[in-house]
Amino acid sequence: MRTLNQARCREARLVIQSGPVYMLAIARRGMTQIEQEAIASAALPPTHKLSSDRAALLRELGFGKRGGGRRNWRREHGRDENSVERGAVEIVDVLTRVYGVEEHAEVRIELIEDDIDHPENPELIAAMRKVAKGWDESIRRSMYTELLNATFLVPLELDAGEEIEDSDAFLDLETHQPSGRPTLAAFSDWRSLRLWEPRGWPYVPVHGSDLFELAHERNPVSFRINPNGDIGGELYGHEVEMLVRAVRSFRARHAN
Repeated sequence: MRTLNQARCREARLVIQSGPVYMLAIARRGMTQIEQEAIASAALPPTHKLSSDRAALLRELGFGKRGGGRRNWRREHGRDENSVERGAVEIVDVLTRVYGVEEHAEVRIELIEDDIDHPENPELIAAMRKVAKGWDESIRRSMYTELLNATFLVPLELDAGEEIEDSDAFLDLETHQPSGRPTLAAFSDWRSLRLWEPRGWPYVPVHGSDLFELAHERNPVSFRINPNGDIGGELYGHEVEMLVRAVRSFRARHAN
């Protein structure tokens, strides 16, 4: 926890995990609080679901939930030395008393330091909200334009490494049989990525004008925007191809 508190990156995440159970401590540059998260019962297998009594223990320790479902329990504490030490002790308490992690169970601890500036893409989010309200061709075309103007966070295969050369490193959300064609994905912002995987995930920022050309190389069945997120959608293969044609046409017109 001290190392987390002293991190100078944009966001540092400490993941403490035993089996399917995990907790997070998150420190952000310029913020005076450390945020702690405890995994939601809905994200746990049946053998590890929380009883109402154990959920009450989390509330007694200051944890709360914003929204239901798979959103984690959250609380904040200060970054002074006493608060950090107390927060570390209480993480152990939560894991044992609330989630039933045994004293000698194997625990994995990982510190992730993330210094990449994350996009927000408010224009794209607004366009997707409009599309979600009902079908309209002009509104959908406006969304396509915003897709090409946005910068996305693209999740990578866990073994992709640090040097990303092509779209083969993009994570397959699903592989369709018998064709072997993938469903790919990208996120409009960091919050949406963390709704999909609260612990974070290896990713690379890619501008939309490049992203869909790269995705098209994989001949995807579909391409999902913000899977499991509050606002998202799915493009089918022919829509990805249409976006690629639009990019290439634009480049050809402005080549000279």
